[in-house]
Amino acid sequence: MSFLSKSQHSSKERLRWSGWFIVVNSFIAALMGVRYLPWIHIPDVGTGVYVTLAFIAQFSLLAWLFGLPLLLISWLLPARFLRPVAVMLGTLGLSLLLLDTVVYHQFRFHVSSFVIELVMGGGTEIFSFSWLTWVVGITAIVAIALLQWQVARQLWRHSRFRTGLWVPLLLLGTSQLAAHGWNAWADAHYNSRITGVARHLPLYHAATAKRFFNEYGLVDPQQVRDSRMAESLNQSAATSDLDYPKAALHCEPPKATPNLLVVVVDSLRWDMLDPRWMPSTYQFSRQAMTFDRHYSNGNATKPGLFTLFYGLPANYWDAFSAHQQPPVLIQRLQALQYQTKVLASATLVSPAFDRNVFASISDLRLKTPGDTSWQRDIQITDDWLAFTQARSDQHAKAPFFGFLFYDAPHNYEVPPDYPRIQPYWDPVNQLALDNEFDPEPFKNVYKTTVRFVDEQIQRVLSDLEKRQLLENTVVVITSDHGQEFNDNGKNYWGHGSNFTRYQLQVPLVVHWPGKAPRQISEPTEHFDVAPTLMSGLLGCGDTPTEQYATGEGLFASPERDWTIAHSYMNSALLTETLQLVTYPTGGIDLLSQELAPLENTPLPTKIIRQALEEQSRFYP
Repeated sequence: MSFLSKSQHSSKERLRWSGWFIVVNSFIAALMGVRYLPWIHIPDVGTGVYVTLAFIAQFSLLAWLFGLPLLLISWLLPARFLRPVAVMLGTLGLSLLLLDTVVYHQFRFHVSSFVIELVMGGGTEIFSFSWLTWVVGITAIVAIALLQWQVARQLWRHSRFRTGLWVPLLLLGTSQLAAHGWNAWADAHYNSRITGVARHLPLYHAATAKRFFNEYGLVDPQQVRDSRMAESLNQSAATSDLDYPKAALHCEPPKATPNLLVVVVDSLRWDMLDPRWMPSTYQFSRQAMTFDRHYSNGNATKPGLFTLFYGLPANYWDAFSAHQQPPVLIQRLQALQYQTKVLASATLVSPAFDRNVFASISDLRLKTPGDTSWQRDIQITDDWLAFTQARSDQHAKAPFFGFLFYDAPHNYEVPPDYPRIQPYWDPVNQLALDNEFDPEPFKNVYKTTVRFVDEQIQRVLSDLEKRQLLENTVVVITSDHGQEFNDNGKNYWGHGSNFTRYQLQVPLVVHWPGKAPRQISEPTEHFDVAPTLMSGLLGCGDTPTEQYATGEGLFASPERDWTIAHSYMNSALLTETLQLVTYPTGGIDLLSQELAPLENTPLPTKIIRQALEEQSRFYP
């Protein structure tokens, strides 16, 4: 007979039982947290002790925070209902933690409200998993539920858990004080081995106390100042207003108004512009301008497309979305009476491009019909051809602006009967990826999707040529970001996880009537695209580009000392030799371009200051 029965299920006994249930789950959570250890650099015993403290402190805290509802309802619920509720809460909490470990393993960011928004708002158009991945995931959740039931049952039966709850509570409090105090001291003394741990643990916001240590002369104030600049690289300024553009644009009606078509292929890395994988696009590029060293300013779709159309760092995303402020590029196209046709295989509501890039386009289709990426890719191509046919039937004279966003390479999907490049990995199970995994079959899946999209692009280009529209249409073909297949040998797969060329370098092909075909080897970036179109196509050449963009133009050939790139949550200041990566927790990684930690390397304070100014110029 359980102690709860003997004591007639008093509220105190139910509360104690709930407390011990949470304590056991804190240890289970810490065991799950071992999955984060491969990403935590532990060079010495001291760091290992800190990591141990941080694990005890954070996973215990997470368990108690998630178990707080259980503590509250244990005062109210009869004993017979308490155990099922506890099992459900425990299963939900540990399942979320398991999901976070999977997300972090693949993408190196934690589950957040933004990621949940992507999953809920974008569905399979944003995160696409094979049936095998779903089976493994569901099996793991069932196993967690069974474990929770057994824990609850055993605690229910054994009366020795009636007392002694103060011991784990004391451990929780002591570990919290020790871990956060240690981090504050390390942060004040720039010990990145300690402060670098925080970003790897979910919801871990480690304490800092620079001001306190400064006041007592325990650190060098100049170092503190430099460090603060670095930490704030990825922090948006207040978003209460915008100063965009900085001044009224000086634009003249252009002598001609060519059409503009922008084609973006999700997750297309630069080396896919190859006759083996994209024969049609490659052939088209030979009669166009090809930018061989072009980089996106984002390693994910959200910052990639934002920087392409605005020419601004993606830290402005929240402000422009809150104000539903479209880029001057779109505003200028509309002012010149361009007919717009925006067709995206992926949804435009998550990320919310409908609230920024395309906010001023009234007839925007937010979701394309189709159950898979390849079906939607075919659909947007069909819709585009119908659009050009309708214009032809109507003898339309107004120029058009078209945007086509293909998605198959992002989700590794092609029609069932489409020829596969062998050896081919089927089904794709992202959970199997690790540093020992042979990337060739996986990369062949990707190449197959790229070849499939190339065929859709060929349909579009052939239609333009048939209608003699290429003679009067600027065509831009590029990508939002690259795609990595463990190219660095550091177990990075996909995108959104680092700022090396494999996740940032993308193709850029520009067909511009009147401009001779050529290959351009100077480095360019997404920041440069909008200024080029504004000045060279839309009559705004007399407006300095700094009034509305970070970039100077694809043909400006500026001397670039640095640039900025963003991910889902973190950002990076990039130079020729290093990456200064900053995280929302305030952590910093100073890395080489090959992702090797750079120790005893001074922070580039002058460049940091310039980057900070660039990320706040358009706030009043």
